[in-house]
Amino acid sequence: MHHLTSFDQNLLVAAVAFLATIVYGILGIRNRHCDAPYARASFCTAFVAFVIALLVLSQVVSPVVSYSLLCLALAGFQLADLLKDEQARAHRRRVASLAPRPAAEVAPRLWVALAVASVLPLTPYVILNEERAAATIVAICALVMAAIAWRIASAPRQLYGEHIQSERMSDRRSRTLKAGITAVIAMGSIMVFISFVNFNLPAVLPLQRTLLTVSWWTWALSGASVILYSVYLGRLGDSTS
Repeated sequence: MHHLTSFDQNLLVAAVAFLATIVYGILGIRNRHCDAPYARASFCTAFVAFVIALLVLSQVVSPVVSYSLLCLALAGFQLADLLKDEQARAHRRRVASLAPRPAAEVAPRLWVALAVASVLPLTPYVILNEERAAATIVAICALVMAAIAWRIASAPRQLYGEHIQSERMSDRRSRTLKAGITAVIAMGSIMVFISFVNFNLPAVLPLQRTLLTVSWWTWALSGASVILYSVYLGRLGDSTS
C-alpha cells in the first residue's frame, strides 16, 4: 500500500491552497464591480491561501499547521460572507410567508449535528498533545462552519411576492444546498486533518485508526446525501412550477 511521504503532504496542502487562491481570486474578480465587500473578502482569502501555499512549499510551516491555517482562512471567509448577507437581508423588502416553517428542515439539521459531532474525533489528539494547537484551530473552524450552516438553514425565508410558490422552493433548495455544503466542508476538514496527523505519528493507536475511518465515512455519506437531496428538491421544484 502506497503512503504519502512528508514532501507529498506538503505538495498536497500547497495544491489545495493554490486551488483556493485561484477560486477566491476568480470570485473577487467577478464581483469587484457588483459587490465590492464580497470581492475584498475574496481577494483577502486568496492572498492568505497563496501565502500558506508558499510557506508549506518552502517547508517553513508543517503541512498540518498549514492546513489548519487554511481552514481558519476559509472559515473566516464564510463568516464574513454570512455577516454581509445578514446585513443585506436586514435592508431588503420581504413578504411574510403564511405557511409555517420549522427552525430548520430535518436534513440540514442532521448535517449540522454531524458537523458538530465530527469534532469529537479530535479529542485524543488534543489530550495526547499530538498537534494540539493545530487540532484546536481545526476544531474551532469546524464549529464555526457548523454554526454558519445552522444559521443558513434556519434563517427567515427570502420571498419578494412575485411568484411565492416558486420563490419558496428556490429558497428552500438554495438554503439546503448552502447549509449542506458548509457542514460537509467542516466534516472534511476534520477527516483530512486526522489523516495528516496519523501519518506523522510514530505509532497510531487502534482508536485513532477507527476515528479516521468513522470520520471518512461520515464525510463521504453526508456529501452524497447533500447532492442527492439537492437533486430531489430541484425535481420537486420543477414539478410544482
